[in-house]
Amino acid sequence: MKLLPVLAAALLGLAIVVSAAAHAEPVTVKPGDGAVLNERPTGITFEMSQEMARETGANDIDVFDADGNEVTAVAAVIDNANRTRLTVPLPADLLPGVYTVQWKTLSSEDGDPANGAVAFTYDPSAAPAAGKEVLREDLLGGNTGGGGASAAPVIDVGGDSPGLTGMLVAAVGVGMFALGAGGTFLLVQKRP
Repeated sequence: MKLLPVLAAALLGLAIVVSAAAHAEPVTVKPGDGAVLNERPTGITFEMSQEMARETGANDIDVFDADGNEVTAVAAVIDNANRTRLTVPLPADLLPGVYTVQWKTLSSEDGDPANGAVAFTYDPSAAPAAGKEVLREDLLGGNTGGGGASAAPVIDVGGDSPGLTGMLVAAVGVGMFALGAGGTFLLVQKRP
């Protein structure tokens, strides 16, 4: 029965570590990061790792040209059928050039904000390239896009987020610390 507090502490540590690293971050993006497009893209679409909170101004996509001028004219929209999908249309008169896509989100699951940027090039005369559309993958190596709240856990394959691998390493460390502290406590209690 003295082991119960030790197990409870280990589970609490795991829950804290996993929830602390959770954010609504991109799983996929179209056009892909680093894409070269021969045809003018009609919009930008992100699939996030978590559902986004419906809070005015908290979730958005802004697209900037090479001179830093914003080309998006309206705010991004969360898809009503899939709250992990965020889209924004691009203007019909988009000129060829390099574009930076800045995104920001607010997770509905934990209230944590996240942000970042990707880029694409629109050049009708260049060789087309899809770029990196899958930004994160699940444990089995498949795309997690479109899964909403029931999506599989993700491993970060790039970016600043610690991803599932980092969370598991931290959780194991916290668990081992809790077990070691609990074991020490039990040994001290048995001393005469």
